[in-house]
Amino acid sequence: MQAEYILCCDWGTTSFRLRLTNLKADVIADTHSEKGILVHHNHWLSQKDDNPERRFDYYLQYIQSQIGEIRHNLDIDIAKLPLVISGMAISSIGMMNMPYENLPFSVASTTGFECRFQQNGAPILLVTGVCSADDLMRGEETQLIGLYHTPELNNVLPDKGIFVLPGTHSKHISVSDKNIISIKTFITGELFHILRGNGTLAKSIAFQNEDRNANPDNQMAFIKGIYESKNGSLLNNLFQVRVNEILKKLNKEQNFYYLSGLLIGSEFDYLKKKAILSASNKLVVCCSQNFIPYYTTVLKELGLIEDAIFIPPALFDKATVVGQLTAYKKYFQSV
Repeated sequence: MQAEYILCCDWGTTSFRLRLTNLKADVIADTHSEKGILVHHNHWLSQKDDNPERRFDYYLQYIQSQIGEIRHNLDIDIAKLPLVISGMAISSIGMMNMPYENLPFSVASTTGFECRFQQNGAPILLVTGVCSADDLMRGEETQLIGLYHTPELNNVLPDKGIFVLPGTHSKHISVSDKNIISIKTFITGELFHILRGNGTLAKSIAFQNEDRNANPDNQMAFIKGIYESKNGSLLNNLFQVRVNEILKKLNKEQNFYYLSGLLIGSEFDYLKKKAILSASNKLVVCCSQNFIPYYTTVLKELGLIEDAIFIPPALFDKATVVGQLTAYKKYFQSV
């Protein structure tokens, strides 16, 4: 018998999210933190323990602590509910490493999974990722499955397209006839974080918590970065962050947006150069509301906006839960 509610854990490299949901994907309660898998992995390594069971339990303890966070003020006993986990938790730096599913992979289906049990008997469903011959992903495939199982998007998603899922590692996922046929990973977010936090360039970058569009100078710096991403070498263009400050072309705050435009523009420039997009091969952008103005500007400046579709952020946010529910229901039907 299926449970009336389940717990859905999406654990990425730099973030953690746990949601209590019913079988209709309505979120009852949730919690999130910046304690991604990498933080826990580094701490686990410091313990110098190679035991796989203790490693699994170490990560599980954090999930259980977060279950405790959301059980307050609920009339539902969630301690023994099924738990579905996807993302980097199921990787070489996570609670356990599972084999990838190979491409091509149908998004009308779901990925492989393994079931374990907590000490209280509650089942844990671990959802693996997918890989090609030269790239891989964990978590994004679950989001893509969720998008294709979301009724509101039945007449929106193209038969053929490139889905863009920004993040620490931005994924460009090619889909044809509901099959994932290729993956391209861009370390845009990670590189931005490294450059603004360490090294020579970091001394020339500062951030103020303000809307880019509210400050025309910041907006122009962002567009300048996009424009320069189309010309010359990225490695040479990156040093312009330092040049901008020393020669007083841009201040440190403007350099923050210049670097952002430079990196995001470089990520998308191959689509322009190879003329991949068309009316029959759309670009499907899946991001939060905060990032829509940035990606809209990039695609306009690169001349790609006419072939782009933006998924409503609320539906994209829900996609992970829908994908995890799809895996849960498939597992339940198979046992």
